Amino acid sequence: MILSPRERAENSILEEFEKFRSKIEPTEQEKSSISSSHTKIRGILSNSNVINVVDSFLTGSYARQTMIRPLKDVDFFVQIHYGNHKNDTSGQLLRKILIVLRKAYPLTPISITSPCVTIKFSYCDFEIVPAIGFSDNEELYKIPDNAGTGWQETYPKIPDKWITQENKKAEGLFIPTIKILKKWRDTHCRSLRSFHLEMLARIAFDHYKINNYAEGLAFFERANYLFGLYKTTPFIQEPGRSGIYVDQYLYGNPIMLGVVKRRIAMDCATARKAFEYMNKGMIGASKTAL
Repeated sequence: MILSPRERAENSILEEFEKFRSKIEPTEQEKSSISSSHTKIRGILSNSNVINVVDSFLTGSYARQTMIRPLKDVDFFVQIHYGNHKNDTSGQLLRKILIVLRKAYPLTPISITSPCVTIKFSYCDFEIVPAIGFSDNEELYKIPDNAGTGWQETYPKIPDKWITQENKKAEGLFIPTIKILKKWRDTHCRSLRSFHLEMLARIAFDHYKINNYAEGLAFFERANYLFGLYKTTPFIQEPGRSGIYVDQYLYGNPIMLGVVKRRIAMDCATARKAFEYMNKGMIGASKTAL
């Protein structure tokens, strides 16, 4: 079968995307190290007589399979028995976890960085978050606030569920595209938070029919449109939390918002140009544009 210039260009571009994606995936050794550390920490906390653990689970980018290299942190929620710790403040719970982990890892840097206790392994950080569950809502948890003096509510399992649903709906394309976009973020737009990026990508996939990685660059088109439409008001509500917005941090900082909007607009123009070259069968020009 003889391919048209456009088809040859598209195949070449998609092959480059696939090579790039494979390079940013965590290695098997890295995944094995995370699994071993997770199992060990869970055992240490579960067997402690300082805290009473009901359950524990991974969340965040590792649990959602959107983590990329270089590895940054693994989020680990530890559900504490409320009855045994109802008199503990959030700060006291953090300090108790700190004591237990420092005893188990005396040579490893460990500190409180509320709302978590951070263990700095050589390959990756683990962020241990003490959480209180609610009997009438299995999705809702109470965790230390960012100051470590009070509490805040969160729904850590909901994003894990919707990203699995989105990936299934996109026939397995959503999560790999997220990873490629995260590498773009790490290189060009670090002001944009990781979870915010995932939510923006979700909106793009819901708006466009995306069939491959190259079409996943429509993310920039949709993000650019939304940032233009919502010039001064946050618009992405956090899953499960009424009135709480994922993008509030940007709209509370006009300078940062301006930086992100300009970067999105610039890379939106770049993506359009690359698509134009690809549609004309201009392989080299399309790759150079990207």
